[in-house]
Amino acid sequence: MRLALATLLWFGATSLAWSMGKPLTICLEQQNPPYSTEQGGLDNRIALALADGIGAPLTIHWFETEEGDEGNPTLQVNALLSAGICELAGGFPMAKNSFADPGNQRYSLMLTNGERRSVSLQPLAPSLPYHARGYTLIWATAKPHPHINSLDDLQNISVLAEENTIADLILMAHGSGKLRASIQHIKPDGDALLIALQQQQADAAWIALHRYESWQQNHPNSPFTPSGFQHDFSINLGFAALKSNYQLLERVDDLLIQMIDDEEMEPLFEQQGLTYHPPQPPDLMPPISTRFLSSH
Repeated sequence: MRLALATLLWFGATSLAWSMGKPLTICLEQQNPPYSTEQGGLDNRIALALADGIGAPLTIHWFETEEGDEGNPTLQVNALLSAGICELAGGFPMAKNSFADPGNQRYSLMLTNGERRSVSLQPLAPSLPYHARGYTLIWATAKPHPHINSLDDLQNISVLAEENTIADLILMAHGSGKLRASIQHIKPDGDALLIALQQQQADAAWIALHRYESWQQNHPNSPFTPSGFQHDFSINLGFAALKSNYQLLERVDDLLIQMIDDEEMEPLFEQQGLTYHPPQPPDLMPPISTRFLSSH
């Protein structure tokens, strides 16, 4: 990455700590291809670029999104940051409700040793977004399928979706819940959704476009068939940090702007056979809610 000298100079004590070898710790979701896995991913590479730009070694803290009714990825990431386990969290949805003041709220955070710790949540703040994620429907087989013009056409079709994700919320919110009977939930766990679709556990899957593109790259003989339908909603992704850590966020923003201006972001996607979708205005979307999503 080409870095202007000014990017490196004005950060005082924090910069001194990094120059003395303090690692930059970034939380990334484990087994979330093509974005973040222990084998590599887009968010891994962007995290490494940020650490290089700051001049710090990178430490990645992997976490698994908790499942079931108690799972709340936004609060879980807040707890990781509030507990000081990491300084940044990558691949974070840029929506206003993700950054609402948590007040006196606490979260029971699962630690790596299997124990739980009650964490007092703190206000978060966003970086600038670095890409947008769109969603599409793919069929399990190549046999003839009905043409999909809108989500309304998914009634009476069994559709796999990863629980407690934005993709899931899009389906659950549509038409005041008219698709709920069609949805079969899968725990987010690497390629579990696509493996279930390969086993024809449902007619189709509702998935981020990048996830499908990545799967096809690695499984060229896959029987999956794209429906051609892409939702008009996309979500910007960026980094989150504690609001009090504003100096770090300012550095991250400068580096992300430079990567985009130097046209370094798109090649990171192209190298993995993925389509780069630049962030869409506004940088920070209105609160993601069933009312908001049902209007799309």
